[in-house]
Amino acid sequence: MLSRQELTHLLTSLQMDWCAGLGKSFWDGYTSLIPKDEGFLDRKPLYDCYHQLNHYNLFGGGYIGSARGHLENLKKKLDAKEKAK
Repeated sequence: MLSRQELTHLLTSLQMDWCAGLGKSFWDGYTSLIPKDEGFLDRKPLYDCYHQLNHYNLFGGGYIGSARGHLENLKKKLDAKEKAK
């Protein structure tokens, strides 16, 4: 059985889907074995941003715009949660 840290690492690594295009059938099979935990969809943009920033660092180009968009959307969501308190 994988620990929570191992699962998190695995999920973070697999977030290259935006680049690799693994497709719906892959993710359906994957999540039938390892379900998404609570909050995964909230964290996904942050995982994607990490890889996009890494690609920007390595290759330059348009990756920075995608990463910035993820961070701006994440900030909006966090601000809305804070206001709702």
